[in-house]
Amino acid sequence: MSVSRADLDWWWKLAREVEWTWAKTFANSPSQHWYIRLATSRLMDREDFVKVGHLIRTYGTPALYFGRPNLYLVNPEGTHRCWRMWEDEPKIDAADLINLAKVGPVFGPQRFTPAHLARVNQLRLPAQD
Repeated sequence: MSVSRADLDWWWKLAREVEWTWAKTFANSPSQHWYIRLATSRLMDREDFVKVGHLIRTYGTPALYFGRPNLYLVNPEGTHRCWRMWEDEPKIDAADLINLAKVGPVFGPQRFTPAHLARVNQLRLPAQD
C-alpha cells in the first residue's frame, strides 16, 4: 500500500470523527494521550488502520521517547500528533492501535545516536509523491 500527502487530509478529517479512548493508566503522567483500537473502532477497518500506519511511517517526524526512537505524525494545525509503537521488526500490515496526544513536552533528551537513526530508517517508508 502506498500513501500520498492527499491521504493526510483523509486521516486528519477522520481523526476528528473517531471515538478516542482516554488512556487512563497515563492520566497522572506527562504521557497523557488517547487511543483507538481496531477491535473496538466503529468507523475504521483494518485497511484504514494499516493506511494510518503507512502515513505515520511515511510522513512522521522522528522523536525519542525516553531514549526510544519513533515516528510521530503531527496534524496540520500543529496541535496533536499520532503514533504507533512498532514491533522490533515492523510488519508492513501491522496496525491495530493508534495513539493521539497534544503536541507538547518531549520526553528525555532528543540527541539521536547512530543506533537511533538506524531504527528511524527501519521504520521509515518511502514517500510516493
